[in-house]
Amino acid sequence: MIRLRPHLLALGFTSALGCASAEAEEERALVAAIESLRDAPAEDLAGRKNLLSTLEKKPAKSPEALRARDRCVEAYRLLLEGKEGTEGVKRALGGPGPVPSTLLADLAAAEEKIKKSSDEAMPACEKAATELRLRRR
Repeated sequence: MIRLRPHLLALGFTSALGCASAEAEEERALVAAIESLRDAPAEDLAGRKNLLSTLEKKPAKSPEALRARDRCVEAYRLLLEGKEGTEGVKRALGGPGPVPSTLLADLAAAEEKIKKSSDEAMPACEKAATELRLRRR
């Protein structure tokens, strides 16, 4: 019985390291996806939407990874929806048809999303992503 214990202990460490390694790899991939989204050109809304979708689908098993993913998804979703809203207003103003009566409300809603992203959601995203990066050093 005594001889089995070191083997069981070694097996336990190996299993724990395997799980930690898989978790570490998952978290590194998540950090890379957040950084890709952050570094993408601001004017490339379609590209950023694709990167956001990729980030949203990334697995996040640890509480730190889940927090970073979800907070960054929220921050960038608000930002992109706001940018799309302002682009829609610009198109309506420059288009040949009549200006929609909801134009000012649409612009206000878009600007509110951008403001919420920059004031609340983006700092929460950056904090959570930084904590995850530091965890994976």
